[in-house]
Amino acid sequence: MTKPHATPDPDPPAIEGLDVKVVFIYYFAWATAITAFTTSQVFHWSLLSPFPYRWGLAVGVVVGVIAAYWNHTTMLALPLANPQQVPPQLQAWLTAHGYALAERHGQVQIYRPAFWQTWFYGTIVLEPLSDRLRLYSRSRTIKQLRQALAQELFQGAKEERQ
Repeated sequence: MTKPHATPDPDPPAIEGLDVKVVFIYYFAWATAITAFTTSQVFHWSLLSPFPYRWGLAVGVVVGVIAAYWNHTTMLALPLANPQQVPPQLQAWLTAHGYALAERHGQVQIYRPAFWQTWFYGTIVLEPLSDRLRLYSRSRTIKQLRQALAQELFQGAKEERQ
């Protein structure tokens, strides 16, 4: 028996990316180890003493928090009439920032920037659904993209009124 209020085409689960905790632990561990080793060499402290690790923990926490804020994976959903086609504003932004279509897995499209820009911008994954387009990338990249699309759509609406 079917449920009367069930949707016929439920959305697939969101693509999983790097969670804030995973990014924090990764950067925290590396920054702590590098700082502890570096301070032990610079100040001639033994790695058996607690002094290099105190500095390492302090630097590791700061680096981990900043990296987790900017580098965790987030999602942006754009409601569209035809999500199978990339909107021209989004395509213009991708081109302006050096992104190119790198892979396609079924309907999912993966855009990557030029190699040297990979450090600043992350890979963008586009997943078309029945009524919207999901975009996945680093938090920093999604924030820039959201601002650019909002500004572009605001200017487009302003031009239509005139």
